[in-house]
Amino acid sequence: MMNEAIKNYILYLKKECNLFISLHTSKFDKCLLSDTLRIFSIHDNSYCAYVKSSTKAHKCCCMKQERVLQKCKEGDFFGICHAGVGEFIYPIINNGNTIGFISVSGYKCPKAQMYVDAVSKKYALSKKELELAYSSLKNEIPPKTYIDTLIKPLCAMFELSYCKQKEHSCGNSDFCDKIIEYIKQNHTQNITVNELCDHFSCSRSTISHKFNAYTGLSIKAYLNNLRIEDATQLLKFSDLNITEIAFSVGFHDSNYFADAFKKKVGMCPSEYRKLHKK
Repeated sequence: MMNEAIKNYILYLKKECNLFISLHTSKFDKCLLSDTLRIFSIHDNSYCAYVKSSTKAHKCCCMKQERVLQKCKEGDFFGICHAGVGEFIYPIINNGNTIGFISVSGYKCPKAQMYVDAVSKKYALSKKELELAYSSLKNEIPPKTYIDTLIKPLCAMFELSYCKQKEHSCGNSDFCDKIIEYIKQNHTQNITVNELCDHFSCSRSTISHKFNAYTGLSIKAYLNNLRIEDATQLLKFSDLNITEIAFSVGFHDSNYFADAFKKKVGMCPSEYRKLHKK
């Protein structure tokens, strides 16, 4: 009930207030994001989507999020990310500990060209495409007092629901539940079975057999289902194009994404968007 209320409030802020909102958690408190809210763990603007089409850049973004988590222990603030996007950051607190943060992003910064040049060179991305995507970001940064009135109630909602959500999502220590939790929280990255084997200290055959017996799916199929679920939400509620959505949810080939989506949903992504776009 609470997660559904949080989801509806975020959708309201995104649609009616035109805010780019994303949710991020500590690696120790991944259960803060339920299945209902996981769709908001992605920056849904064209520039961030293009930057993260580089695996190296995507990994850097994830690493920087841990640094932001440490900084927001001091309170909420406005800052510029490593790719040159302005964002408001609000910590989510539980018992005095910062367990995650809310980002309101998508704003241009004064030294935009310097950031675009640096990102293009570091990650071998097209400067022309970066500049085009960056131009879609917002020119005007709203007063922080305005953002405070909209986001601080959202922080409070998360803080109230956290204990119950933790019990629901993280209470089961079963081997396969741990694998599922790990996959859910990392599914937008390039997860491999070998990586899972290393992380959970088991053989490929063991992890594949146990996972299939527990879920009725292969790890690849389960991973694709999560990504396609995220893609359906972005097709409904964002203006990202199909390729950007594919990269945002973890696919590294837009044609493969389209084929997998059609196989799962029964229609191609563009057809789904025409039917369901909000």
